Amino acid sequence: MTLTASRPVSPPADDAHSSGGREFGPIRWLPRVLVIALLAFWVLVVIPRSETYAPFAADAVIFAIVGLSLNIIVGYTGQLSLGHQGFFGAGAFAAAYAITVQSLPFWSTFVVAAGVGALFAALLGVAALRITGLYLALITLVFGVTLQRSLFEVPEFTNGGAGQPAERPEWLFADGRFYLFCLAFLIGVVYIDYRLTQTKSGRALLALKENERVAEAFGVNVTSFKLLAFVLSGAIAGIAGALYAYRIGNVTGDDFNFTLALTFVLMVVVGGLGNRLGVILGATLFAVLDGYLLEEVGFLHSFTEQIFRTPNLAQYDAQFLGALGLLLTIVLNPGGIAQQIQPFTRWLSGKPFSLHGDSESGPAAVEGSHVRA
Repeated sequence: MTLTASRPVSPPADDAHSSGGREFGPIRWLPRVLVIALLAFWVLVVIPRSETYAPFAADAVIFAIVGLSLNIIVGYTGQLSLGHQGFFGAGAFAAAYAITVQSLPFWSTFVVAAGVGALFAALLGVAALRITGLYLALITLVFGVTLQRSLFEVPEFTNGGAGQPAERPEWLFADGRFYLFCLAFLIGVVYIDYRLTQTKSGRALLALKENERVAEAFGVNVTSFKLLAFVLSGAIAGIAGALYAYRIGNVTGDDFNFTLALTFVLMVVVGGLGNRLGVILGATLFAVLDGYLLEEVGFLHSFTEQIFRTPNLAQYDAQFLGALGLLLTIVLNPGGIAQQIQPFTRWLSGKPFSLHGDSESGPAAVEGSHVRA
């Protein structure tokens, strides 16, 4: 008779460990559901009903769409673009001109804006296919400034310098409805962005950021995918420009200056390069900062007036805070806002709350070739 050693029976694993670190059960999920429900209630019910919040929320949503479009170039492919306001402004003028001068249907103006934005992005992409780094940044900078000083000053487009009107349909006159209308576009752009990162084309774009030569060695057509990134980014920025035209009601060339281009770059970097949620939050921060916190609340105006004894510095409050946020991001938080809120987003996804995170935490998870939603 042979004796076999009995294997000790291990106790059942805890739910959090047996499910890959995720927590289950109605009690554990209840606070998460409540938080999500409160956020959804605030976004979908409270803001649309507020005459104060709705206009600034619409600006935040439009900036978020622009941020996601710029993130395709900067966050995914690693190319620095300082002329994104050109695509944004081209879409705005195209939509205003199409609905006011050409009398095109409202919905078709977004197609026109996307096409014009994609066209200008393709022209810039072709000119900058084999250029990277500082030289690419300079070319995009010149491109944006040239559009502002030339095409955006053509009398036919600018109504003789008075601005091109862009009137909303009657059913979008209310700021709350227009905010929800913009939010629907943002959801669509987020879905497109998510699907992009799940495809071979999206992974090829991410490979370009890591190392173009290595990506080319693995069969990635660097030229084609760079051009794809520019065209897709320009089309989305054009749609955001159309929304912005209907938001302000009258489009002028001065609205799309170099300061706006820097704001777009800042909100992507401070939000978190390559991170979808971080870019949206960064765009929201910069859109609401100058529009609501500084103009309506005015908490920094009085501070600068008391410290520097001059009211003229108040116009630079948003730029000052943006530069400060960029400095803090580079020095302390390379992953931006996305890195800071990662414990909270991990908790909402079902994992235990931890300020230390795990192997996927930190800047590498945010800035690497893998995109975290």
